[in-house]
Amino acid sequence: MKKNIRLIIICAVVVAVLAGLLVFLLVSKQDTSDEQPADTAEEITTSLLYSNKLDDLDVLTIENEHGTYKVERVELNGQNLWTIMEIANLPLSNTVITALVENAISVTAQQTVAENPEDISIYGLDKPLATVTAQFTDSANTVRTLYVGNKTPKGTAHYFMMEGDPAVYTVNVGEMNCYLNDKWTAVVKTVFSAAAASSAEDTTDYSTIQKMVIDRADLDYDMVIEYDKRLDEEDNMVTNSSLYVITSPIFRELHPENCDAVTNGVFDLTATELVVVNPNEEDMEGSGLNNPAVILTVEANGNNNMTLKIGNEYTTEDGAKARYVHVEGIDIIYGFTTDLLPWLTVKPLDITTTMFTSNYIYSLTSVDITTENDKLDFEMTGSSSDDFAVTLDGQSVDTDAFKDLYQFILRAPSTDIYFEETSDKPVLTVEIKTADGGDTIEFISSDNRQSIIRLNGKVTYKCATAYVDRFISNLDLYKNGEEIVTNW
Repeated sequence: MKKNIRLIIICAVVVAVLAGLLVFLLVSKQDTSDEQPADTAEEITTSLLYSNKLDDLDVLTIENEHGTYKVERVELNGQNLWTIMEIANLPLSNTVITALVENAISVTAQQTVAENPEDISIYGLDKPLATVTAQFTDSANTVRTLYVGNKTPKGTAHYFMMEGDPAVYTVNVGEMNCYLNDKWTAVVKTVFSAAAASSAEDTTDYSTIQKMVIDRADLDYDMVIEYDKRLDEEDNMVTNSSLYVITSPIFRELHPENCDAVTNGVFDLTATELVVVNPNEEDMEGSGLNNPAVILTVEANGNNNMTLKIGNEYTTEDGAKARYVHVEGIDIIYGFTTDLLPWLTVKPLDITTTMFTSNYIYSLTSVDITTENDKLDFEMTGSSSDDFAVTLDGQSVDTDAFKDLYQFILRAPSTDIYFEETSDKPVLTVEIKTADGGDTIEFISSDNRQSIIRLNGKVTYKCATAYVDRFISNLDLYKNGEEIVTNW
């Protein structure tokens, strides 16, 4: 379902800080009696047509093919500010409103095309693309009515006239194009951005997320992503190259590239289109936003939070697949193409690192490996490559060979998240101990050539049984002094 944008008049004030007056070069006009549409001469001579004070502007009325709307002045804390009152409850762009205001208080022509043309229709000025009326509160109560005609053949300027002046001019397209759009162009489509620094001395990274929760209707668990606070510890031994870990439904480090669209993708998140402005309950229900497919909550640095809901799918006028989206606190139903919404389909193992155990080798104190028929007890000393040593059952062993075996342990695959508990005994157990922790990994036979992985007493994953079989055979190779096989 796609609804037409509906307008509800709401008198509210949106602060839009405007820049100062533009300064234009004042030079003499160029006379020409040629009434044929033409581009400016090769050597452009500019001419200031008029200039009024910014603070004197009161109301700006824009009329074009999309309708009529007004930009009005309001006073706030002694400042003159401008907004579109009828949509002032919506997030409006300072940039768009500033362009509308500043391009109306002062106009400079590139060229005088005709001083007093007999037929202005050849310039598209009999039915102008836009009519702009600027009302000022100066002593003369000045009113400027501007007419924007067709583009010149080269497309670099618009033909232009003013009420009370019979001449036709050309004005740069960059100064007139803003009057050809409808008022909805002023509505900001970016729904979330990083907070701004409070001062030049503020070095906070506001593009860092503290917590993200992905609540999906198609999953029986929430995905919770958090900033990895271990990175702030002075003596941390974490090798994670991402800032983030997933803490639910599993704990695991995130792969920096694979998680980028999910984590950093929330910043400067910009909608494809506006679908419904000031939606009612029926609009929300019809868009699937009362029972959303996804509820995404984000807590970023700077107390900058967002709750975003993703509703039903629809097809845009361009034929693209899109979703209805609503952001808490913004009275708009947006449309987002699905490629902008990775939270719709992402699953934990899509964005995590390959390792579900990642204890740093030089932090190890012991590694005990138990199978149904064997047991190997390794002990380690040292904290760097210079003094690292390994013993097996009290006898010194080659550290490089052990490192190969330990690397194989770190490569243990997890093909699926799995939480169904089992009382079956493991066929392989690996107990990794460090000075401040470690992991216990149990591999339990299952069906379909899969093995259940119980991590630290909790069933968490499944993996290919081929890995477990290779692990057990590698233990024999290791004990015989042979090189282990790294694939399975």
